[in-house]
Amino acid sequence: MHTVLNSVDYLGNITLDVTFAPKKFVDANPKMTQAFIDATDDANALIANDKKLAAEIFAKGSKTKVDPAEVQKMIEDKDARFATTPNGVMQFADFMHRTGAIKVKPANWSDMFVPQLAGRPGS
Repeated sequence: MHTVLNSVDYLGNITLDVTFAPKKFVDANPKMTQAFIDATDDANALIANDKKLAAEIFAKGSKTKVDPAEVQKMIEDKDARFATTPNGVMQFADFMHRTGAIKVKPANWSDMFVPQLAGRPGS
C-alpha cells in the first residue's frame, strides 16, 4: 500500500496563496485596500457558513463550465482553508531564508503584508 502525502502533511496548513498589490498602490489607496480586505472577509464568512451557496456562486461566475457539486467537494476538503489572515508564513519564510531563496528573513509575518492586516492574529 502506498501513502500519498500532500503539502499539508509536510508543511502543515499554512498560507501559500495570497493576493498582492504594489506597495505604491496600497499606500495611495488605503480605503480601496480596506474595502478589498472587508470583501474577502465577507466571502470567507460565506464559504464558512454556506458552502453549497458559495460553490453555486463560484460555478455561476466561472468562465469555464464547472459543476457546483464538484466545487463544493473541494471547499469541503478537510485541508481547505479560506482566510484573509495569513497563517504559517513565517515558517515558510524561515525555510526560504535557510535555503538561500531570500537573503533577509522578515522579523514578523506582518512585515510581508499590507498594514491593514497587522493587528490580526497571523503567523
